Amino acid sequence: MKAVDAILFNPVGVLVDEHGEMYEDAAPALAELDALGVQMIPVTSLSESELTRAVSEAALQADRVICLTDTEEGLRAARAAGIHPVLMMNDPDEAMRLTALNPAGGIVSLHELPDLVRLIVTRSATGQRR
Repeated sequence: MKAVDAILFNPVGVLVDEHGEMYEDAAPALAELDALGVQMIPVTSLSESELTRAVSEAALQADRVICLTDTEEGLRAARAAGIHPVLMMNDPDEAMRLTALNPAGGIVSLHELPDLVRLIVTRSATGQRR
């Protein structure tokens, strides 16, 4: 991955809780990602067709996009769409199981997302792999 231009995510449960309140780590992470020039693009589902459509409509290159997901279906759909899946590790047991699907990375808090983007960009610039 040469750079990260955008992060696709399904907004339910990623930025807000079940009461519609924004998680405390969401606003600072979004501001930092904006400063890095990374777009956050909500999608209505994490299906391969929805992810492909979002990349196409935003005129993005799939290999410069991350999909933030916490499900097996999301990981598989992102990979099938040529997008780098990043695991949002909400449940420790489920996250342990999903790491077997070899996501491009994983985070437990949105606070970590800007650092993950920086790490991916740095490794790409130096020719390193995960």
